[in-house]
Amino acid sequence: MNRHYILTRAYALRGWKLLPYAVQCLFVPRTEFFREEEWALFSACDGQTDIDWDALTEEQRERYDHWEKNGFIRRCGPDERLLPVQEYRFYPARFKEDVQWSITGRCNYRCRHCFMSAPHGAQGEPSWEQLMTMLDAFERCGIHNLNLTGGEPMFRRDFWDLVDEIHRRGIAIPTLYSNGLLITDAFLDELEKRHMRPSIQFSFDGVGHHDWMRGVPGAEKIVIDALRRCQERGFPTSVSMVVCRESVGSIRESVNLMASLGVNSMKVGNASPQGEWKNEPEHYLTQAELYEAFLEYIPHFYEDGMPLMLGLEGFFFYDPQKQKASAHHEKNIKEADFGKALMCGHVRRGLYVSPKGNVLPCMSMVGGPIEEQFPNMLETPLEDILDRDSLYMDIVNFRISDFMEHNPECRECEYREACCGGCRAIAVRDHPTDYLSKDLIACEYFKDGWKDKKDAVLKSIGQL
Repeated sequence: MNRHYILTRAYALRGWKLLPYAVQCLFVPRTEFFREEEWALFSACDGQTDIDWDALTEEQRERYDHWEKNGFIRRCGPDERLLPVQEYRFYPARFKEDVQWSITGRCNYRCRHCFMSAPHGAQGEPSWEQLMTMLDAFERCGIHNLNLTGGEPMFRRDFWDLVDEIHRRGIAIPTLYSNGLLITDAFLDELEKRHMRPSIQFSFDGVGHHDWMRGVPGAEKIVIDALRRCQERGFPTSVSMVVCRESVGSIRESVNLMASLGVNSMKVGNASPQGEWKNEPEHYLTQAELYEAFLEYIPHFYEDGMPLMLGLEGFFFYDPQKQKASAHHEKNIKEADFGKALMCGHVRRGLYVSPKGNVLPCMSMVGGPIEEQFPNMLETPLEDILDRDSLYMDIVNFRISDFMEHNPECRECEYREACCGGCRAIAVRDHPTDYLSKDLIACEYFKDGWKDKKDAVLKSIGQL
């Protein structure tokens, strides 16, 4: 008995240097990789190949059933063909799934705490020609998802021209980042004209404090109206909140307001001592003060019905789907696996590109002394950056064992398997040129007993 399978329209056959066998979702960031023996089975799902079902082993049949159940393939007649966009493409570059791309360093707000000093345009704004140079490179390297940020990305006069050019090349825009001022009905109309429904991540810095933090009268009402507009029209939203000494008491009210406006997820973090607030330390909380505020709030989060996905800066993370709390500080990797476990798993699939064209592991490193040590894709082709010695590739390839060798005292620490060196972006705040330095916030979380205090709070309310 012969069968014919074909990829469902959401997926395409892809391959990259060192990872030649993959299927990629065309609509959301999702790429699955295959071993060579699996690929021989999967690539036969082209609508044309006769699959002799009786000749397959039980294991091979189970694989086809698994792929069909998970929506990768479907049964079809022998006359169907893959769409051109679904046919196999090989990219002679290291794999990257998505890019967070700052298309401008300029902004229409004057945020007091901006870590990249957008109110002063410290990062500048790339020209159209420079944008096209970068976009050419993303296309050559098979990057399928571009998340547009700034500054304020919509502040560019040629924003829609760029969106159209991105789409012309078959690249998706899963997320837009915004302060909300330009998220009008007319803006959402333009997205819908293009059959786009990206998630929009807004900045909201606390009920009663947002105007002051953003430096623009009426900013709080503007972003609330924008969130309500998105809710009414079915655009998914998320929120990032920065707390400082003045606003830390507004966490509960702010979370509940965002949940009432249909926000899917929210992250809350401390103001960063860089950029605009570099020389104004009176505004930002100590880590102990921040953690005390989190401990006070967590029981209220459960009292309020866990209204959304919530992250409290490494300290606490609640996922409604899993219905349980975790903490990004707690990596919990066995010491025997330090030699193969990456220091940062995020950089394996994604990267950040600054307005200057610098290629960094994440946006949090913008504006610090380490930024200029990273390669620039306006000077060096991106595929070369991803395939040669550079600080960026060192970071991609660093293992936890490299960190432990660099920090002998951490090898003896009782929390080494839980901490695993912490976050690299936080580490370079205190040691600006040493990517393998210790994350002092993670040290404080474990050594000063904050994990134990949090666990005690969760246990007291029946959540641990």
